[in-house]
Amino acid sequence: MGKRGTETEFELTTIDRLQLLGYDYCHGEELGRGSHADVVLKDRLRTSIAARYPTLPAAAVEEVVGAFTQPEGADPLRRNMAFHRILTRGYELQVERDDGTLEDHLVYAIDWGDPAANEFLVANQVTVEGANTRRPDLVVFVNGLPLVVFELKNPYSERPTVGEAINQIAHYRNDIPQLFEFNALAVVSDGVTTLHGMWTAAEEWYAPWKSIDGHDIEPGTTGSMKTLVAGLLRKDRLLAYVKSFVLFEVAGDKITKKGAKYHQFFAVQTAAERALAAFEDAGDKRLGVIWHTTGSGKSLSMVFLVGLLRRHPALRNPTFVIQVDRTDLDDQLHDQFNAARELVGPVKHAEKVVQLRDMLRTEGGEVVLTTIEKFRLREEEGETEHPVLSESANIIVIADEAHRSQYGFQTGYARYLTEALPNAKRLGFTGTPVSFSGADTVDVFGDVIHTYDIRQSQEDKATVPIFYEPRQIKLGLVAEGADAVYENLTEDLDPYQRRRSEQRWAALAAAAGAKDRVEELARDLLSHFQARTATLKGKAMAVCMTRENCVRLYDALTALEGCPEVKVVMTGDLGKDPEAWSKAGHITTKIQRDAIKQRLIDPDDPLQIAIVCDMWLTGTDIPCLHTLYVDKPMRGHNIIQAISRVNRVFRDKPHGLVVDYIGIGDDLREATNTYTKGGGKGNPAPSITDEALPVFFECLETVRGLLPEGIDYGDWRRLTRVELEDRYALVYGTLSDDEERRDEFLRAELRLSQAYLLVKHLDECLPFADELIFYQRVRKQILKTIPGRRTEREIEQAVRDLVDDSLASEGVVDIFESAGIERPDLSILDDQFLQTFKDKPLPNLRLKLLEKLLADEIKERQARNVAKAKSFLELLEATLQKYHNRLIDAAAVIRAIIKIRDEMRADDQRAQELGLEEDELAFYDAIAANFSEVYEQEFLRDLIHDVVLSIKRNLKVDWTEPHRHAVKAAVRVAVRNVLRRRGVKATDLDGFVGAVMEQAEASFKDWPWAA
Repeated sequence: MGKRGTETEFELTTIDRLQLLGYDYCHGEELGRGSHADVVLKDRLRTSIAARYPTLPAAAVEEVVGAFTQPEGADPLRRNMAFHRILTRGYELQVERDDGTLEDHLVYAIDWGDPAANEFLVANQVTVEGANTRRPDLVVFVNGLPLVVFELKNPYSERPTVGEAINQIAHYRNDIPQLFEFNALAVVSDGVTTLHGMWTAAEEWYAPWKSIDGHDIEPGTTGSMKTLVAGLLRKDRLLAYVKSFVLFEVAGDKITKKGAKYHQFFAVQTAAERALAAFEDAGDKRLGVIWHTTGSGKSLSMVFLVGLLRRHPALRNPTFVIQVDRTDLDDQLHDQFNAARELVGPVKHAEKVVQLRDMLRTEGGEVVLTTIEKFRLREEEGETEHPVLSESANIIVIADEAHRSQYGFQTGYARYLTEALPNAKRLGFTGTPVSFSGADTVDVFGDVIHTYDIRQSQEDKATVPIFYEPRQIKLGLVAEGADAVYENLTEDLDPYQRRRSEQRWAALAAAAGAKDRVEELARDLLSHFQARTATLKGKAMAVCMTRENCVRLYDALTALEGCPEVKVVMTGDLGKDPEAWSKAGHITTKIQRDAIKQRLIDPDDPLQIAIVCDMWLTGTDIPCLHTLYVDKPMRGHNIIQAISRVNRVFRDKPHGLVVDYIGIGDDLREATNTYTKGGGKGNPAPSITDEALPVFFECLETVRGLLPEGIDYGDWRRLTRVELEDRYALVYGTLSDDEERRDEFLRAELRLSQAYLLVKHLDECLPFADELIFYQRVRKQILKTIPGRRTEREIEQAVRDLVDDSLASEGVVDIFESAGIERPDLSILDDQFLQTFKDKPLPNLRLKLLEKLLADEIKERQARNVAKAKSFLELLEATLQKYHNRLIDAAAVIRAIIKIRDEMRADDQRAQELGLEEDELAFYDAIAANFSEVYEQEFLRDLIHDVVLSIKRNLKVDWTEPHRHAVKAAVRVAVRNVLRRRGVKATDLDGFVGAVMEQAEASFKDWPWAA
């Protein structure tokens, strides 16, 4: 039984959960590897392959083991991709028969069809040697292959977080890259938050696993280890995930590894079951509709589904027709499928009607992407019915945005698609409820089989919330005309009605594009964008009614001082468009638009704003896009699609914002009502004043409630320097007295700063700017008092401070000075200081500062002496723990800190007494910690002289970097030779070498500057 309330206990509990699923367990030191550099359990892999392929000769088994344990590739990611390919597709082997002929075998390292036929083993504290020696908390081996790595943090401590666990995975990537050549996924947890992700991923792409059965969702936002283990790591689930839900996207030289989130996994599994049932029973061709909110990864779900079904033996290599109703969606999906061709197979793109027909008349087996309008009659050829392109039942049609009105059987394109492919199975994906288009969607595709709505997506942080802000600029147009345009936005119109609607639309567009109005729009838009990006880095897109209006807005914006780079994104009609549009670069080719998109996607590119009319409002992912300026009427699913452009996750982007200049508020509310009536939960775009403003004031009251009462924290500009210093000291002291209150303040101040990003321009919130500045500065100083605390982990990257301290006239209060500590130096610690400490106020604050001071000193010494730094740190932590448990008082802590200081000083004198240089003393302590009772002091001292000299002779620049492993190996060999020559026992060699190399990396990491 592990010690209660520790990381070890959490580790053992997780092992227990896996054992309940039938996993075996082994401690890392008992795995029986050849060396700590080996990460594959070759004996177990060899035994597994020999047992499942008993006819293979021993030499063939060794060839297979070698193939699975030595994947090819120039770097760990490419080797991981090569390993995944051979793992999921098998190794092709030729074995010579007795008669000299060759027999082909396809050998799998895992029995995918029978999970119980495989060995599932979890091991803890697996030491792995690489550029540095590291010890992941848990590793899951399947038939000896290390497929899952866990990094766990103590659930019962406030300090280590899941973010630090992810950061540790990043260090492992550099220090022990060989482990990740075989890794399928990583799991990180601090007990409160449990996430899974790819070992290559940044923190924002790690995700919770929120369901065990695919139907019931765990409440809350973070997921739990229980749900992840039971929902993902069940033997059959883990194998299904590794085989069909891990993807390597290849686009040029760039490789991106992706894995499914839980809603994608369960939706695809459900759709696959429907497809298999439909192929077994030639009845209903409708496979159903998957409703996943826009931005939650529908395209990737399609890729996983195609990859899963393509390789299912019962389906006999089906053809997939991926069809959309808009060119921009077609391009987006084509790029996605083309990058994933490793999983989905050959991908073809039908750009013309004739191309589509030719592709679907072939034997099949490909993925064909097209727009639905290419399933049209060739009236110029006299067609009255669509010709049958294939009667095969081995075709699956997957429709994106399956709610569109043109999917009617009577007159819509769905009729022609059915005539062309009469026996094809049909599956729909949609980001908006099927009720947007009535019963047509159900008629064509079937009922909804899986839902992932806005609320769940935001809770899981698969998308970010969107807020709505009205900033309407009035139109010089009669109300009747405007109303008529709105009424007809989504109607099916006869030719006369359509002409009338187009005339009204033109009149409305002309009013919206009037010179005075566009100039007013440009001024307000630029002012709003500049204010927004002052505290939240990101980009914007503006939507206009017509291409003419796009150009007018561009001209008005770029005429303003301080306007960033802007691009118009639209196609052209060279027979009608003004020549000036071409000269200005507004009329673009697809290649040019793709280049513009890539610039907009790059958060560091100077292109800041794109102006569009119809393009990029669906199917376009620009993660750093955080503001959408709307000057175009929209309704229904078009609104939901458009506003979803700003809901993509990007780093720590807290939200997206829709700014309405033309009055879409009523239509947005109507779309929201339709959304919720269709079964969706969550508001697509709540109003800032209705939702964000109350949140801001609530957060403000929370922060105020954590600080001393009766003080106006926004009046600091009127205080004298002494008064301001005293106020800071009072606040610091209050927060440092209570760690729980301190951490709650940091969390509350973060929420307050995030909320302020949305409301800071409102008149009601302008008076609170100085108050927020005060709280942000308190936060900065408090973080300085927490040893080891990383500012980046506490304050999200997207939240910016209101002002730069360097611009403030009164400067920044020094917290050390406020607490009566004049200079951060260990020399302040003496008996006189102890008495001063007792006599002055704010003892807890002063203690925090000293803790920070000493921790920094220990960290600095660690580079010189690993062993002593560890002992100092352990003593400091033990003393502070007693203080936090109220077993001793603050004065006793100071006495202990002074004792540590005295030992540090004494330590500095020992080198002279031993006749050692300062850097040699560190090596002496590293060895003496374990061998002082075996070897005499004089022997160790003389040995250290030779060892350090030998190390320095073999060092080279960057010798600890992974690509310099040969240099590091030479250092290790030189050390071992000295130890042997000086008479160190063979049984002690490994211990000596390990201790010496650890200290060498600490002391001489920055050679030659560290010399």
